[in-house]
Formats: sequence, structure tokens, C-alpha cells
Amino acid sequence: MKLLMMTMLLIAAGVASAAGADQEPATYWRGSTWTDPDRGFLWYAPPKPAKEEPQDDPKAAPTQRYEQMTNKQLGKEIERLLDIAVEQQSPAAVKEYLFLQQYAMDRASRFSDVFRRTVWTTPELDYSLRSRPTNAMAINTYDVERDSKRIAVSAQLAQTHGLFFYFRSNCPYCHQLAPILRMYQRSSGMEIFPVSLDGGTLPEFPNARLDNGSAENLRVTTVPAVFLANKRTGSIQPIGYGVLSLQELVERIYVLTSTQLGQEY
Repeated sequence: MKLLMMTMLLIAAGVASAAGADQEPATYWRGSTWTDPDRGFLWYAPPKPAKEEPQDDPKAAPTQRYEQMTNKQLGKEIERLLDIAVEQQSPAAVKEYLFLQQYAMDRASRFSDVFRRTVWTTPELDYSLRSRPTNAMAINTYDVERDSKRIAVSAQLAQTHGLFFYFRSNCPYCHQLAPILRMYQRSSGMEIFPVSLDGGTLPEFPNARLDNGSAENLRVTTVPAVFLANKRTGSIQPIGYGVLSLQELVERIYVLTSTQLGQEY
């Protein structure tokens, strides 16, 4: 009998322990599942409530809530706060929008500063070293060197190439381009082949030849038109239509014959 009593006491102690530290053994045995829903059932204590995830502190500095955002997320948040500010018309909503806008501008400024510092210290990334410089003193030197290179290319091409000049005698733009082509011929030595589409001539080119069908083959529908022809291979490529200045003429011939696509653009 004593052994049985000891066993019952041990079982009771175990049940009280399993019921949870928050429930007294005597209270547990006096309670009822029907009157106390939190009492537990069959000696099992009710599960502990899940811990709530910490929420953002509304009193925290606004920038702390935005530091982990990507640019895309930041842009969407700015649009959202702007919509709220416009809709509510309240100082609090406007203030929150302005805080975020200011933070976005500050972050963009910091990136811009890092960007320029990186370019300054990495010559491979400095576009001004690969193309036209931005420094005023360097620009003058670059322009002089560039013009000399282009003139040299025209003089070199003059040995193997010539220019076809298609015109009409009643075309005012053809009359404007004719003296420019004469200037180019004198400076570079390149031969000019004037071709008249209407049988007339120009003062600068009194010995122009009548078109024999080459204009149709080259699809010349607009005059004046200038083509660069290789005397050795017979290849022809258009240089331009309409009035071109002397500098434009030299530039186009150089780019089309001596540079790769995107090299000096």
C-alpha cells in the first residue's frame, strides 16, 4: 500500500511538471478543461504564444529604414510616399516624403563622388583619355593634331582616289559646293570628276562631263552629291549630299576611310 501511494505521488508530481511552470499542481487538478480553456488537455500544457517579430521603430531616424533598399525599391518608395503626401496634404506625410527624397539625393551624390574618384584614379575608365579631351588647354592641342591627321589622310588618298561630283547647272546648292570642292582639290591634290545631270556646267568646272548613266547606277536622286572612288579597284562610296563645308568634307573622308565604327564618335 505504501508503495502504491508513493507511485501515485510521483505520477502526480510528473503531471504537474508537464503542465508547465506557470501552473501550480493544486490549481491544475482543481481546474477543468471545460471551464478553463488554457488549462491544457491530457496533461499537455497549451503551446506558448509565438514571439512577435520586432517592428520598425516609428521614432527611428528615417534613413535607417532606407539604407537596405535597392535603387529600384527606393524609387518605388518615393513614388508611394509622394502619392500619400499629395492625397493627405498633411505636414507629417510631406515631411516623410521629403526625408526620403533628401536621403535619395544624398546617396546619389555619394555615388557620383565615388564614380569620379574611381575614374580619376583608373585611366582605363577615363573616356577623355580615349577620345576628345575635356580640358580647355588639351582641346586646342587635340584639334590641331586631329586636323593635321585628317589633311594627311586626304593627301594620301589623292594618290589612289578621286571624287565624283554630281550636279545640275540650275541648282543653287551645287553652285555653293563647287568652289569648296575646288579648295579641297588644291589643298589635298585629289582629282575631281564633275558630272552634269542636265548637260550644263559650273564656273568652277567648265569641262564637266554629261552623265552617261552612272548617276542611275549610284541611285543619285539628290544633288549636289559627292562620291569617293578608288581608281585601282573601282569601288565607290558616298561621302555626302547637299552643301558641305571644307572641314566637313575632310572629316567625312577621314572617318569613312580611316576609322572603325565607334572609334572616334
